[in-house]
Amino acid sequence: MNKGFTLLEILLTMVILVIGIMALLEAMNTVLFADGQTQHNLIAVQLAQEKMEEIKSVGSYAAIDGFIQARANLGGHFADFDREVGVSGDPKTVEVSVYWGPASQEQRLQLVTLMADYNY
Repeated sequence: MNKGFTLLEILLTMVILVIGIMALLEAMNTVLFADGQTQHNLIAVQLAQEKMEEIKSVGSYAAIDGFIQARANLGGHFADFDREVGVSGDPKTVEVSVYWGPASQEQRLQLVTLMADYNY
């Protein structure tokens, strides 16, 4: 009796291996995409928080209005990100928005705080 593999068994084994490898590659692609999204979210939080802390540290209540900024690209290492600062009302509502991603799938992170005039 022959103790070898038939051509059909080899082909079936190869098909199963290819399907398994393709599933692993798809899973890796999903993980890498999620990691990239997480990184962009963390950078956006940092950029918004940095601007918010700068505004909070200003010396006078009236000077807060000087931070109003239309949406603009940050350039340099953060060329993928735009930032916008809005100030309104009294007490002042300060909104810092950070945008990133392609126009069809644009992401936005927004930090909002309320600042009142307590003897700056």
